Amino acid sequence: MATQRLSQLQKQILRWLWVDDQRTHGGTSSSHHELLQALAGDKSNISRSLRTLEKRGWIVIGRTAGGKAECLHLTPEGLKKASGI
Repeated sequence: MATQRLSQLQKQILRWLWVDDQRTHGGTSSSHHELLQALAGDKSNISRSLRTLEKRGWIVIGRTAGGKAECLHLTPEGLKKASGI
C-alpha cells in the first residue's frame, strides 16, 4: 500500500486525539467540540480532515441522531499512526 500523506491539520488532529487518549487511558471518547476549540482553524477544514481520517480507518466519528459529529475515537490503526507523529 502506498504511504498516505497527512496535512499539517490532520497531524494536529491525530496528535490531539492521541494525547487525549493517553490522558484518559482510552476510557472515554474525545469531544468533537473540544477538538474544534483546541485547534485554530476553520470548522469546515477541520470537518473535512476528520472525514478523510475516518475514510482511511484511523478514527471513528460518533454522530448524533441528526448526523452531527459528537465524539471521536482513534482506531487501533489510528493509535499507531498518531503515536508516530
